[in-house]
Amino acid sequence: MISKRGLGCGYLAALLVSPSALADDAVTWLQRMSEAANQVSYNGAFVYERSGSFSTHQVWHRADGDVITERLLQADGEPHEWVRRDGHVQCASSYSAGPVWDSASQASQDPDSLGQWYSLEVLGTTRVADHATTVVSVKPRDNFRYAYELYLDTETGLLLKSLLINERGTLLERFQFTNLAYSDIADANLEPGAACLQLGVTLKGEQGQTDWQPGWLPPGFTGGPIDVRAFSVDEPAVSSRVYSDGIARFTVFFEPLGEDRLANDLRAQLGPTVAVSRKLNAGDGVFLATVVGEIPPETAERIAASFEPDAESAQ
Repeated sequence: MISKRGLGCGYLAALLVSPSALADDAVTWLQRMSEAANQVSYNGAFVYERSGSFSTHQVWHRADGDVITERLLQADGEPHEWVRRDGHVQCASSYSAGPVWDSASQASQDPDSLGQWYSLEVLGTTRVADHATTVVSVKPRDNFRYAYELYLDTETGLLLKSLLINERGTLLERFQFTNLAYSDIADANLEPGAACLQLGVTLKGEQGQTDWQPGWLPPGFTGGPIDVRAFSVDEPAVSSRVYSDGIARFTVFFEPLGEDRLANDLRAQLGPTVAVSRKLNAGDGVFLATVVGEIPPETAERIAASFEPDAESAQ
């Protein structure tokens, strides 16, 4: 957490401003953050921390019109690599290694609506990776999501550091640039290495599977389109849908279970990331539904317990 002394005179000046003005100013900064994520190209290195575990990464991020492409390399420990295009992972070093930095890199799509679900405030200024930054506090108004402290480049609005904090004030996740340069990104910097495995090599359309829908969602969360992919022609297609409130997000995965595939309900958590699975029975088979995201475990469990098949699909 940031101390008042660390923020200096900027924080003291903020105390003299009305709460509504601070919230309006915070929304402006979140709008700048959203624009920067889609308009600024850069390369650099960042540190990622969760559950006391640290890793360092290199990143190349190119904003080319409406297309965002980025490549991430883990620089310590077991080597991992990811290439993402418009938020979708194109390849990874292993099918089981999920990419880091999902929440930290996600900019709000509708900053004006965030005030319904979060209390927003500009805390002051500091420095990150030798760049002047403005600090924005994002605190939830309910128990369905976590709090954030966002450190935005004062010049560009780019997110340079993010802290994710639970209701007890415990730090669950830290993302922080250690060096950053704004520059054009060459094609060669975005080319995956030989060990980067293609994900979802077979893109499959809807195949008549039951369309399971959460019967309950935390207020403010809306779902995107359904994505159906398979790792190979021999693997069953897995459906997924991302839900977001503009900052926090989670993904629901639906996987058909054949007679030779066993699965049990489970709950797992690593830092802020929680995974809750539940077996679902429908007229066209048995499915495993899994909620994965950086939301409180109680929220994920309530979502998983509320799944109901779409009425038309279940007939």
